[in-house]
Amino acid sequence: MRIACFVFVLLLAAPAAADTYPWLPDTEAAPVQRLDAAFAPPEGFSRVAAVDTSYAAWLRGLPVRTDRRHVLSYAGARLSAPSAGVVLLDVGNRNLQQCADSVIRLHAEYQWHRGNADALGYHFTSGDLSTWKAWRRGERFKVKGAKVSRVRGGGSKSDHKAFRDYLDHVFRYAGTRSLGRDSDEIDGALMAGDFFVEGGGPGHAVMLLDVAVHKDGRRVALVGQGYLPAQEFHVLQAPGPHTLDGVWFLLPDKGGVLDTPSWRPFPRSSARRFKVQ
Repeated sequence: MRIACFVFVLLLAAPAAADTYPWLPDTEAAPVQRLDAAFAPPEGFSRVAAVDTSYAAWLRGLPVRTDRRHVLSYAGARLSAPSAGVVLLDVGNRNLQQCADSVIRLHAEYQWHRGNADALGYHFTSGDLSTWKAWRRGERFKVKGAKVSRVRGGGSKSDHKAFRDYLDHVFRYAGTRSLGRDSDEIDGALMAGDFFVEGGGPGHAVMLLDVAVHKDGRRVALVGQGYLPAQEFHVLQAPGPHTLDGVWFLLPDKGGVLDTPSWRPFPRSSARRFKVQ
């Protein structure tokens, strides 16, 4: 068994996988399986079709650890979290990558993988926009109280490590309140990559990782989250009538709610989609 897991980790870290999930070369080795292999749709449901290059397809391939389900904080402490699976995604060693930041992180990594990073920018809670393109050219921010000013610093490299540093900078000043500036309300059907957010101090955000549909029209989703303190991104589980198989959450129609275990129910009106997909 140990040998099989070791081989699988090596396969995951191959160049093709590293190109798809670019943080993997800098992340601890662990036995994993794809998200869509770890969680089969409920009986009678089928996954919504997704183009191979889409965000939805990318999310279905996320590496989920098979060695443990429990969640660790950025400091390595074991947390009590409603986790059905931990995504192999580094969280850093500072209390930065929390709930909204985890949503931003996955969106940004997908855009990096697609070669679209130069189009990326995220707003701070203050309303200021910070773009990756300006960051690598040397733009920095000085924050004093509620006042934010732009300053010129030295430029950075354009590799993934520098991109990761940029994201930590975004995480420091962005949050649930700022996510609304970078996203739109959703009138149509919910899809993987969409998220529910309630802004506040603190607020909370959860993300749809995969969506399946029944012939009777019911739709369900795997839901992921980061949380406070900064911690590993994990797939949620919860018992009760609002889930199927304990992990597929029933998606609400207009006027309904998404009921998740770590926060009060999210109204359907709080669903958002990033402007850059």
